[in-house]
Amino acid sequence: MNLGQKIEQLLKMTSMTKVELSKKLGLKDSSVVSHWVKNRFKPDRDNIVKLSHVFEKPVSYFTDDNFSYTSCTADDDAYEKKIYDLLSAMPSARPVGVLNEIKEEFFNISYYSQPEEYLPVMLETKTQQPFALKVITDTACPWAKKGEYLIFCPAQHIQNGKLALVKINGYLTVKKVFLTATKIILENFNKQQHKYPKDDVEIIAQLLAFYRKP
Repeated sequence: MNLGQKIEQLLKMTSMTKVELSKKLGLKDSSVVSHWVKNRFKPDRDNIVKLSHVFEKPVSYFTDDNFSYTSCTADDDAYEKKIYDLLSAMPSARPVGVLNEIKEEFFNISYYSQPEEYLPVMLETKTQQPFALKVITDTACPWAKKGEYLIFCPAQHIQNGKLALVKINGYLTVKKVFLTATKIILENFNKQQHKYPKDDVEIIAQLLAFYRKP
């Protein structure tokens, strides 16, 4: 039985809905639980611990697909501690929230709005939480197709030639960035380049990946 099947079984046994479980776990979107049940991605270490508390099961029940809760022995406490220690050493990864939709080449987004949608993509970063923007027109970002998502990680510095979310003249846009000693060069999809003083351009985030829902 995989982890998604275990969670689905526990929901049925407790007569708990996915919405109710998401509230108990402190999740803002119940679709995350749906992704777990469908085994699209697994809970991160924090949510595994929360699941163990909500369903009163050992942490190992949610981390080992071959673990049988009915086969416990006198060494369960030691085994559980070992599993918990391993889990604590895991890097934390979370599903990517969609921050906003973009329909123009230059746009604004609110950094304070809560994601209304989460992508079934698990990305691990050392510091910042990745976020996504949904492309809803063909003119919003020539590098992406309508309906695709751009997944970014906040960053103040990026490698030359990488696509990035930048702010210029008060607006955000996605461009390929090249850095010189005194200038920032922004390149369009058609390879047209424009030079700006470094103080005129703010690098917001680096593009990590394109994503399209199956």
